[in-house]
Parts: sequence; structure tokens; C-alpha cells
Amino acid sequence: MTTLGIGSVEAPKGVAEASFRVGWVKHFRVALSSAGGAAVVLALFELLQRQPLEAFRLLGVWGPWPIVALVSLAFLGRFLSRMNETVQTTFSAVVNSVQQGASAQGKTADALTRLAEQGGRQSEEVRRLAIYAGRELGSISERLDKQDVVMSDVARSIERIHTRLDERDKRG
Repeated sequence: MTTLGIGSVEAPKGVAEASFRVGWVKHFRVALSSAGGAAVVLALFELLQRQPLEAFRLLGVWGPWPIVALVSLAFLGRFLSRMNETVQTTFSAVVNSVQQGASAQGKTADALTRLAEQGGRQSEEVRRLAIYAGRELGSISERLDKQDVVMSDVARSIERIHTRLDERDKRG
């Protein structure tokens, strides 16, 4: 029996997860959390309520850039969150695809092993038939030699009959 040894391939197990909760992005996520955003909004609201002139003067000195930065950070946080989900979905699809490919390769290996075993059986059968044919070749050769002798005798008999018929026709 032929064994290829490749039929034991198993699909890899596991789930790949990608996350932006590493390094400096983790700190942005904390700063952009809803609690942090609420604290900033409440602080600005308190400043506007208690000292509106100071708040507008501060806005005049800083310009609109702090507000633009806060709004940009909020949008960036949402974007990174959605991107994180997209990357996780993509990696999950890749993992599923790899698992399906490994499963298909395992099935292919099983099929090749069965094919090799079948080929081995057919090869053994061809070998047996060749041995049988080799053993029978001598008797077949003898039969053909006897057949040649009989055919030569038949041909001579036909020639004699043909010659006698020609002699009768000439006499006749």
C-alpha cells in the first residue's frame, strides 16, 4: 500500500483579531472616549456660564483651532473605531479563507493517496498479467507453429486440386 503522508493536514485553528489598542492610539482612544468628551464639553460650558467675557477673549486669543482640533479628534476617533472593525472583519475573512484552503488541501491529499493506492493495485494487476502472458507465450508459439504447418498442408492440397482441375479442362 502506498502512503503519501500528506493526508493528515488539518485546518489551522484560531481567530485573528486586529486592534488599534496599542501604543499611542490607545491614548487617543482614552482621550476620545465619551466620558473625556463630556468632561471637556462641561468644562467649556461652565467657563461660558461663569465668565462669558473671559471665554470669548480666550477664544479670540486662541482662535477657532482648539474647537476644530476637538471636533477633528472626535471624527478621528470614530474613523479609527470603524477602521478597527473593518480590519477585524477583513482578517476574519482571511482566516476563514485560509481554513477552507487547508481543508481543501487535506481533501486533495486524501484523494491523491487513494489514487496512489489504486494505481498500486493496478500496477500489481498489470505485473500479474505480464507474468501470465510470459508463461503462456511458449504454448501460444507452439500453437501458431502447428497452425502454420496445417495452413501449409491446406495450401498444398488446394494447389494440387487446382492443378488437377486445370489438367481436366485441358483434356476435356
